[in-house]
Amino acid sequence: MHCRSYYFSYVAATSIILSPALTVLTISDAWALAPIMARGVRVGDSRQDSFGLRAQATDSKTQADLLLEKGVKNHRQGLFREAIQAFEQALAIRQQLGDKPGIGETLNNLGEVYGEMGLQPKALEVLQQALAIHREIGAGSRTARTLNLIGFVNRVADNFSEAMKLHQEALELAKTANDQIEIAESFHNIGAVYGEQGSYAKAIEFYQQARTIRTKEGDRRDLGRTLNNMGGVYYNIGDFNRAMEFYHQALAIRREIGDRAGVGRLLNNMALTSRKLGKDTQALIYFQQAMIMLEAIGDRASVGRLLNNMGAIYERLGQQGKALESYERALKIVREGGDKVGENTATEGIRRLSSGQRLP
Repeated sequence: MHCRSYYFSYVAATSIILSPALTVLTISDAWALAPIMARGVRVGDSRQDSFGLRAQATDSKTQADLLLEKGVKNHRQGLFREAIQAFEQALAIRQQLGDKPGIGETLNNLGEVYGEMGLQPKALEVLQQALAIHREIGAGSRTARTLNLIGFVNRVADNFSEAMKLHQEALELAKTANDQIEIAESFHNIGAVYGEQGSYAKAIEFYQQARTIRTKEGDRRDLGRTLNNMGGVYYNIGDFNRAMEFYHQALAIRREIGDRAGVGRLLNNMALTSRKLGKDTQALIYFQQAMIMLEAIGDRASVGRLLNNMGAIYERLGQQGKALESYERALKIVREGGDKVGENTATEGIRRLSSGQRLP
């Protein structure tokens, strides 16, 4: 089973998001067979032993597959801790079975969740393990996926040249395997690197290639990611109406597939874009809707920054009481999370309101 979640597409709600898609020792045969003997199979009967071992292996593999599916489902709903728990349980079973392809696949999923949570060193550690396994067994498509995920980790660390190298290597492997889904993912990620570097025409070129494949393949989740990122490019070049068109298309998909985390972060993007269009009241509506989603999935960091944005809008609208309330709530959350930038923003807002100054 090859479960792809590619949920690696969202960062904290501070700006327009342009990132992608975004997650070993084999236990000996003697250890893996121990539970069979404990279940009372007669060792002296070789035919029974063989049947029992095959049945146990099948049952364990099925259990691991179901746990992987559960982890992917939790991941897509933004339930990151629950996803990690399911993936770790699946990993333990696959390690016991000595299932190297399954181990690598599960490590890919784990690395993806760690990256989504902002735990980049942990994500890189897990993904490097997956990469070693996939290269050892010659799994081209899965190697491409791992390279794309490692590329994402490098991109968020501003290692753009390394990220581009990894995504281009992934693209060549995906083309060799004729894996259309992974080809599209590589195009998407290459577009993201160009976007991060300000090469917006090149970014749109690669995003469009990813969009074409994903539309053809019926790849709804990843199509939503690409549409979101295309909106981000148009936001960055100042075409806010065009950006909003792409965000609306992406939002419809994310609502359709029940992606609460994606809906929350897209609503945040739409709020920021509404502000650029001078529609502060509409921006507040989007922020309020986004906050419900982000609180539901426990994304406290994004909620804190979102409250700072709401405070600034209330302040501009002359609603000082609501502005102060938003800044104070934001300050509590960002302090808990160690967000110094968010803390400075909230503190400055409170100071201005307390002294009767106006937002510059």
